[in-house]
Parts: sequence; structure tokens; C-alpha cells
Amino acid sequence: MELELNHPYEAGLEHVLAAFLDENRIIEKNRKLGSRNVRVAELTRDGLSAKLVVEREMMTSAEVPGILASFHREWNQVRQEEHWFRKDDGEWHCEFRVRIENVPARIQGIMKLTGSGDRCTNHVSLNVRCDVPLLGKKVAKFLAEDSRAKIEREYGVIRELL
Repeated sequence: MELELNHPYEAGLEHVLAAFLDENRIIEKNRKLGSRNVRVAELTRDGLSAKLVVEREMMTSAEVPGILASFHREWNQVRQEEHWFRKDDGEWHCEFRVRIENVPARIQGIMKLTGSGDRCTNHVSLNVRCDVPLLGKKVAKFLAEDSRAKIEREYGVIRELL
């Protein structure tokens, strides 16, 4: 299941990227989103690349359908790993993956942060896949819809924190 989202910011590319990679803002963002036990497991950045690993417990944004309940708990341990690379002065790319403990699905994607000194846009492409026989498409669809809701909420919180 694929998702494509575009998030414009009224702030420059470097300012937004700095916010994406600031430990205090990451913790505050997750607090505002309702996550708990947030931990920045790894955060490194230089002029050409960055790596971010965040671990946290999250709830789903919607009620889990009964048929999927055996895979999902009320609170789920989530690990998100991001690898950022500078393309040029106006563009950074990120490859990311999200692992939800005990959920047999793969969530991965890319982000392209493009812009200038006064505004930018984050282009997000997400792919959710689950290979469980008979239930895989339902699990992937639910996780994609849940991811869309969470990404949109996160976008709102990031704009507040800028």
C-alpha cells in the first residue's frame, strides 16, 4: 500500500531540517503526539548526512479491527530509523523505515525536503507491506491509514514547533 504526501513549511530548508534533527524538538513533538517512553537512540549529523533513530511507544490513531487485534496492542513499541543525505543546497533526501514490534509488516519510504532560505516542502512517499497469508492486505491497509493520520498530525505539531 503506497502513500504520497506533501507538506509545505513557511520556513527555510535548513531551519526545518534542523528541527527534524533536534533531540529536544523530537521529544517535545512526540510528547504532543501522545507517545510515551520516547528515546532518541541515535542522532548524528554533519554537512552531508544525518542519521536518526527514535524509539517510542505509540497508540493507533483509530480502533484496530477485530481481525487484526492479535497483531496490535493498545501501546506498541515503535522504532523509526532515518538516513538523511544532502543532494545539493536546496535538497535533502531521507530513506526511512519503521518497525512496530510484533507486527508482521514492513513500513519504509523516502522523504525529499526541498526549498530555499525562506520556505520548503517535505515530499513523503511511504510503502506498507504485510505478507501474512489472507490478512496481509488488510493489515497493510490499516497500517497505511494509521500512518497517514499520524503523519498529518505530526506535520501539524512540527509547524507549531517551528
